[in-house]
Amino acid sequence: MDDGRVHSFASPTSAPSGGSLLTEWRPDYVMIVVVAILAIAYLRTRRRAATQGIAWARHRDIVFWVGVAATVWTTNGFPQARGFQLMWVWMTQELLLLLIVPIVIMSAQPVSLVTTVHGPDNLLARALRTRTLRFLGSPLVSPVLVPVLCMLLIFGGLGSFAVSSVWAGGVVHLLLLAVGALIALPLVNTDDQRSSLAVGLSLAVGFVELILDAFPGIALRFQTHMTLVHFAVNRPAFSPVAIDDQHVAGGILWVVAEVLDLPFLILAATRWIKADARDAARVDAELDARQHWDAAGEAVADPPVDRPWWLDDPALQDRFGGHKGVAPVRPPSDQPAD
Repeated sequence: MDDGRVHSFASPTSAPSGGSLLTEWRPDYVMIVVVAILAIAYLRTRRRAATQGIAWARHRDIVFWVGVAATVWTTNGFPQARGFQLMWVWMTQELLLLLIVPIVIMSAQPVSLVTTVHGPDNLLARALRTRTLRFLGSPLVSPVLVPVLCMLLIFGGLGSFAVSSVWAGGVVHLLLLAVGALIALPLVNTDDQRSSLAVGLSLAVGFVELILDAFPGIALRFQTHMTLVHFAVNRPAFSPVAIDDQHVAGGILWVVAEVLDLPFLILAATRWIKADARDAARVDAELDARQHWDAAGEAVADPPVDRPWWLDDPALQDRFGGHKGVAPVRPPSDQPAD
């Protein structure tokens, strides 16, 4: 609906071209505020890190600002300018905010930076430890959030709300970016200490999610009526038929969601290998420490698990033989004892 309540600026009337990717802009006020807050917070944290003498890799700064630039373009550039006109552009914008931009931003390790500068009990760390975020970030839940959100966008009313106004669209954009960051954090966070079992479970769920991701795109691709009425009315003269536009959007959702699942699976597999190596190193260190104490002849706090408990009970040592709790070797019954 081009009635002024939905758009703050006039929609482009000509067909998009290659130059439109850089020249067409429309402000997303919610995301402008969010990006400004993130940028200021990052700059202040980096300045404090420098003051404290904390070394931080320069390439992480570059990755972070690339992510910020990608966020600005996705929410204020061409996808925002054309997202209210063409459903396939709108779908691409939502997928970028859910699956691509968060991976770039979280790869810069901003959570690790905050933890290093402000300590492990900082506000962000406490928020991530809340029951709700721990549940949503668990390996059984986070991979399934992608198909669930896609279904809500298309069939659950979230998409209709997103295109109802610029402000509503900004709120949905913030939601997608936050959920995407929650999904991406365990995959790229260098401080992740989950066990190999938990990471392996997330990888298994990821394979199931790879199948589930196809259903929203397939349903949209072969739908015979418009699922979002907004894209069926007041269409510009250059745009294709509304149902064809929806089919293209469904094809993008189907293909892109499936293709982008592969990097997620690769990241999960890499994290699994690292977690397994970390667990193996911890177990080896514990075994080495126990062997060191045994070789030194010092007392061990807990008796070995393969030793019967009664051999170390002072009240039973004399009964079963051996002042050190070792039972004597008895000869066979048909042979006399020496």
